[in-house]
Parts: sequence; C-alpha cells; structure tokens
Amino acid sequence: MSFDADVIIVGGGLAGLSAAITAVKEGLSVIVIERGEYSGAKNVSGGRMYIHALQQLIPDALERAPLERPITKETFVFYCSDDKKLTLSFEEKGKKNSYSVLRAKFDQWLAKEAESLGVLISYSTLLTGARREGNGIVIETNRGELRAPLVIEADGVTAPLSRFLGLRRMEPKYYMLGVKEVLNIKPEGDEGEAVTIVGLTKGYKGGVFTYTNKDTISFGFTLKVDSLYNSDKPSHQLIEEIREKLGLKGEILEYSAHLIPYFGYENLPKLYDANIMVTGDAAGLLYEDGFVIRGMDMAIGSGMIAGKAAKKIKDLGDYTKTDIYYEMLKESFVLKDLENAWRSFKVLEADEKIYSSYPDFICSALSKLFSVDSNGRQRPLKVLLSSAKEKGVSVTEALKDIMEMVL
Repeated sequence: MSFDADVIIVGGGLAGLSAAITAVKEGLSVIVIERGEYSGAKNVSGGRMYIHALQQLIPDALERAPLERPITKETFVFYCSDDKKLTLSFEEKGKKNSYSVLRAKFDQWLAKEAESLGVLISYSTLLTGARREGNGIVIETNRGELRAPLVIEADGVTAPLSRFLGLRRMEPKYYMLGVKEVLNIKPEGDEGEAVTIVGLTKGYKGGVFTYTNKDTISFGFTLKVDSLYNSDKPSHQLIEEIREKLGLKGEILEYSAHLIPYFGYENLPKLYDANIMVTGDAAGLLYEDGFVIRGMDMAIGSGMIAGKAAKKIKDLGDYTKTDIYYEMLKESFVLKDLENAWRSFKVLEADEKIYSSYPDFICSALSKLFSVDSNGRQRPLKVLLSSAKEKGVSVTEALKDIMEMVL
C-alpha cells in the first residue's frame, strides 16, 4: 500500500495546525484536510487563550500573532433571586498570561505559519468516511481518498474520524452547547477583562461569559446538553434574553453555536488506537476548576505532542505504537492538569446547587449582614445558618463541596 504522506491530519484548527507545524519541523511530510473554506471558518470559541503553549510552538508569537487584548481583570458575577447580585473582581495590570482572541482571524494566521513551513492544507475538504487498509488508514473525503500510515485526529468535538473507525459513540452527558455572539461594542482602555456570570441560566446547568477584544466584545453562554432536554426555548432566544438582562447593546457582528466537550479526566474518550492519535476537542481536552476554563492551550499542547510522537513512531517503524503519544501526554501539562482538576470538575459538573441555591444563599446572607433594623444585630455565623436554612442549603454539604473544590 502506497501512502500520500507520513501523516494525515484531519482538521485545521489549533490542534491540527500545531500538530502539522511540529511534525514538519520533525522532518515528516504532512497533509491537513480542513472542511472550512479557511482555517477558523468552523471554529467557535469563547475567545480566551492561555499563551504558554503557543509560545512553545512559535516563540515569537506575541510579537506577530493577531491576539486581541491581554486579560488582566477577572470578574465573577452571581445573579440571585429578588434582584440581588454579587460581584467579585481581581485585577493585575500588565499581566500577559492569557489573551482574548477571535478564532477566524487567529486560525488563518496559524495556517499561514504552517503553510510557510511546507504543510499542505486542503480546504473545503469534508471527511466522509475512514477505513483501515493494509498497514495504514484510508481517509475518504468529498475530493477523493488519501492514505497514510499515521493519522492525527483534530476534527473537533464530534470526533467523526473516531466514529467512522468505530472507536467512539457520542453521549449527550459529555457535551455542552456553546453559543457566542461578537458585538460591536468598543471596550475602553488597552487591557482586557474576562467576566464569568452565574445565575442567569436558571433551570440549566451552565454559565455566561464576556471577553473584551480590541474593538468588540465576545459574549455567550455554555449549557450542559442534558439540561436542555425539556427546554422549549431555542438557543437564539436564550441568548437574546440573556443579552437584554445584561444590557448589552450593539450590532451583532457574528453569531455561532457549537458543541463543547465536557468529559473530565476520568471520563476521557479513547485518545489513541493503532495508527491514530486524537487531539484537542476531539480528545475531550477541556479544563475547568472553578477559576479557569481552558481548551485552546490544551489543543495546541496535545497537537504539539502528537507531532513529536509521530516522529518517534515513524523512527520505530511500527505505526501501531501510538501509546507513545499517550505516555507523552501523561508527562505533559495536558493530562497532569486535567487530573489535578478532576475533583473540582466533578462538583461543577454534577452539583446543580452551584448554579442556583448556593448563589441565592450567599446573597441572602450578605443582604442581612449589610442591613440594620430595630431588632438588633445577629452574629455572622447565625446569619449564615439562618440563610442556609431559608434557601434549603445544607451547610455540611456546602462545606464538603468547598473542600472538594480546593483540596
């Protein structure tokens, strides 16, 4: 069986392009197939990238990449019942640890970086099937067939390549629906803010976000798919209602909706099989611990590791030895961070109180603590206990959830 390249990469997003750049630098021949008319055309992201992995991939990226604003302010907003609201903010001027990005712009830049190194990217190329043949894999597309001894899957959250090969079944409990708008609202200053909002999606498990770009604001929500089963509201109606509640007024420049992986470390899908390595969203690599939500650096990191593993596998001469990729993932920040976040992830994924009764309990207690009347003041602990009882919150369970989140 003759091959068209050392490696075929399915998907031209962050993971696929990072894998391609790395593999080419390792001396391998690479073909990337991308279903969009350009890289970024099919990508939906909340819009924040932690840049450590990008700087490993392209050391001078900060000087050249089309990043939007450095995120220097973190804000959490908890909406409670009875028009109560709790806002917490932390600001660190000059910090350059993460940036807001617009994926359509950023991914096109990264694709050009890959092409300048000799990566062949076939756009508007849709994966229609895949099969094993001889000692390799045949990739079936709307433009014909391609053959390679090794394939890197970077085709997004629904992982069609894995499903065509019988390696994956989709289960709704492991996915979220993400809906995003880019609004024509000019933010002030030069630095950016990330806002996480809880309590505006009553009846659904999830939250709302906003990020400031150079000239616009990215706004949207993420909701667990299994909490949408009994919803009678389409996603565009939900986002309109939330936008109105937040008072965001500006022309909608972009609207997009997309599934998001929400597996957690111990529920990750199969990350490798003979002749195949799975990266990015296709691998379910989303991190959440209550403070940070990240997927883009996970995509870049896993792509880089797959590119390096491809070289090791080729040198061995046995393309079934893709467990090399998994072992490298375990030694990297990708799986180490996901494992460290697992206990927090479980609480956030399973506990509906996080999104409803806990914020109401906190707001009720704060309302009492900041009020004065003729009945006399109560000690703070008594106020907390009475508010917890009023809102149906078990103090013991709340403390247990806190310990799970932070220990």
